[in-house]
Amino acid sequence: MYSGKSLKIENPTPSENPDAELMGLIVQGDEQAFERLYSRFYSRLFRFVARMTRRPELIEEIINDTLYVVWDKAPTYNGQCRLSTWIFGIAFNKARQALRNAAQDGTVWLDDMEDDAWVPAIEDDGPLRIELDNWLEFAMGCLSAEQRAVIELTYYQELHYSEIAELMGCSENTVKTRIHYARKKLAAFLNDKGH
Repeated sequence: MYSGKSLKIENPTPSENPDAELMGLIVQGDEQAFERLYSRFYSRLFRFVARMTRRPELIEEIINDTLYVVWDKAPTYNGQCRLSTWIFGIAFNKARQALRNAAQDGTVWLDDMEDDAWVPAIEDDGPLRIELDNWLEFAMGCLSAEQRAVIELTYYQELHYSEIAELMGCSENTVKTRIHYARKKLAAFLNDKGH
């Protein structure tokens, strides 16, 4: 994830590399640039963290921790991967750590509750979209946190398997395997519910 190398910016125009320009400003301590980055990624991070953890009380903390690392480690972003891949990698690690911590302190997981799946209010695109999102959130409860993460990163964040493998610290084949088993579980869930 972090290479430890400094970001090298050679005054790109916004059309050439807006991510590099934005990170260059953040490295210089530009709080307005950081606010733009925050606005740009907040809803995407919210959806990802909500889907991965299914723990509403952890979402804001994980997002804040993630964005603090982005601010603090901005000079280490070297542009070898997309900015979104780097940020979601940080979020994945923060969410995984939060889930481990919650498991150690004996907190009840929403995944363990009977038919009481929590559905975050993420977007309001009309009744059909809301119904579909609600059903998907319920169905995602049958998946592990890693499977939910690869589904979210693949289909909603549109990352490539290679990017997901990099940010999750696993092989591309592992990502494909998680996608395969997640699809099988979702299909079984759909068949079981008679849809």
